[in-house]
Amino acid sequence: MYKSFLLFASLVLLLGTGCREQYLPDIVAEAPNFLVIEGVLNAGQGGTAVRITRTTKVDRANAIVGEANALVTVEGKDNSTVSLSYQGNGVYVHPDLNMVIDNEYRLRVRTSDGKEYLSEYEIAKVTPAIDSISWQRTVDRGINFYVNSHDDAGKTRYYRWEYDETWEIRSTFFSKYVYENASVRTRVLPAEDVSVCWKNTSSTRIMLSSTARLESDQVSMYPLTGFPMGDDRLSFRYSILVRQYALTKEAYEFYDLLRKNTESIGTIFDAQPSEVRGNITCINDPEEPVLGFVTASSVQEKRIFVSSGDVPDWRYFQDCESKLVTLDSVSYYFGIGGYKPFDANINPLTNRVESYMGSYDYCVDCRDRKGTTTRPSFW
Repeated sequence: MYKSFLLFASLVLLLGTGCREQYLPDIVAEAPNFLVIEGVLNAGQGGTAVRITRTTKVDRANAIVGEANALVTVEGKDNSTVSLSYQGNGVYVHPDLNMVIDNEYRLRVRTSDGKEYLSEYEIAKVTPAIDSISWQRTVDRGINFYVNSHDDAGKTRYYRWEYDETWEIRSTFFSKYVYENASVRTRVLPAEDVSVCWKNTSSTRIMLSSTARLESDQVSMYPLTGFPMGDDRLSFRYSILVRQYALTKEAYEFYDLLRKNTESIGTIFDAQPSEVRGNITCINDPEEPVLGFVTASSVQEKRIFVSSGDVPDWRYFQDCESKLVTLDSVSYYFGIGGYKPFDANINPLTNRVESYMGSYDYCVDCRDRKGTTTRPSFW
């Protein structure tokens, strides 16, 4: 969600940028230090994490500044109070808030400079279970993923989703050797195996659906994500974990406006940015802009796995070729040439290495494709 706030700020700035000269409005030049508070107070089993950060200049959009040393508490209308602990990077957590469904809760934040911020009371809602996550091939033979859910009681009506993707990648060549300290040595296997890795990414766009105008409180085939034919996410095995949240009407309207501001602006004919007001106010200065929205609900999760064998004719291809590297060329190819060794040609009579087989680094070491060799616990 934080990326959505950053994108919204960037879009507003673009509207003030001319064709020939860059124009930075005063609000940007001054780099306002507005507070950003975002999180879901988990009304079910499991932990709660609230992220508190500060806005930065657009040219520092990736430099997220976490708010440290704040006092963060969850207050209920039943006079209950629970304090959150600081985890670092602006994140405050609690293992189990033990909230009561249909009770009302709010978040209170006191920053280190003495300012106090308070969210409006939110009803702790029950989030219905995710019925299923399904997938279909597209016309161009890619793949799309969908979520399905419903509430027989008809009390949800407003839904929001997030997801995490994890997939397995493998090197084209199994590496028995490694080049380090200007020489080639045998890998210690399996500890130094770099043939299998996992990659991860999370959703960034705002995904919402409302059934308020429908007779049935049912969401069918809501599109989550997808990727084209040959994407490495289905080179071997892929998993998507979907989280579902029930929203109040007010929270839905906030996220929907934020979505329109961050995703629907492309030309002068599109909807223009609107002021996004959350449910958080600075008690010391009610006119101070505060970004974000705090909701309260249980969280439902569902994970599925899809293997390359489940999707016929995926046609994943990695452009890799092997190269024979003589001993006098080792320092060039493996040192500065972008190659890595994976095998050796050994003279059977002398048992000495006469040459090595190498390939592009990303064909030998899966970490060079931004993967990690740490196997996920759920894999």
